[in-house]
Amino acid sequence: MNDNRFQEGGEHRFTLSKPTLDDPVIIVCPQCAGKATVVPDGEKQVKATCFACGFNATKPSRERSFHWYDENPTDSYFGYDLWLRTDCIGHSLWAFNLKHLNFLESYVSAALRVRTKISDWGWQYSSLASRLPKWIKAGKNRDALLKAINELKAKAQQAC
Repeated sequence: MNDNRFQEGGEHRFTLSKPTLDDPVIIVCPQCAGKATVVPDGEKQVKATCFACGFNATKPSRERSFHWYDENPTDSYFGYDLWLRTDCIGHSLWAFNLKHLNFLESYVSAALRVRTKISDWGWQYSSLASRLPKWIKAGKNRDALLKAINELKAKAQQAC
């Protein structure tokens, strides 16, 4: 167990689910079931691309739909399954991208977790840390969670 401290840094579930060119949302290709990505395509749309089979689709970036409370959530633009998902102690552990995985790893591995009481938006319980399920917050699950996070990190590094 790490003796480090987790300090909430204003991470919000809406911002972590938004892809960037440096950190795309990693999805399952709906055509070949391989690894694909969702990235911004200009300022007003997003693009899903699979480099293995050539699948691509675009959609306006303002059209988002969230399914975070499902056992198998999807990306918020196209509704495609997330690539970074695994079973962990009877639950579905998932992440949108590497930034999300790093956040989870930092939170889970910390011996002390310090939360900010009010976010920039004035909401007390809208941060990502406040929305994590109890089974992720439970210290007894730390080892299993860190093992699963490392598996997902390896999966993220797989070639497309």
